[in-house]
Amino acid sequence: MYNDLICPTCGCSLVRLGISKDKSIVYDYDGKDYHFCCDGCAKIFANSPKKYLQEIKNKVVCPTCLGEKSIKHTINLSLNGKNYHFCRCPHCISEFNKNPDYFIKRMSGL
Repeated sequence: MYNDLICPTCGCSLVRLGISKDKSIVYDYDGKDYHFCCDGCAKIFANSPKKYLQEIKNKVVCPTCLGEKSIKHTINLSLNGKNYHFCRCPHCISEFNKNPDYFIKRMSGL
């Protein structure tokens, strides 16, 4: 699952907000780096990390429209052994299939 680019506190897609991994606020918790949209969200997270990680546990971002969704409300598409979760819009899957490399690179947050 690629929820690494969802702010654990507010649940926003960093890609949608235009925040790359190298521009995000990073906070280490339990040996793992988490990426935040702002310093305020990182500070809130630090007070109750387990709570916020539970809230985004099943949240994913549609690679095409960058909408944040619960995984149970998505359509799964497998490409090269990796699963991608899309909002239910047929247009998003159609656009992704036209240029998957573009959307995959964009989702990497580079």
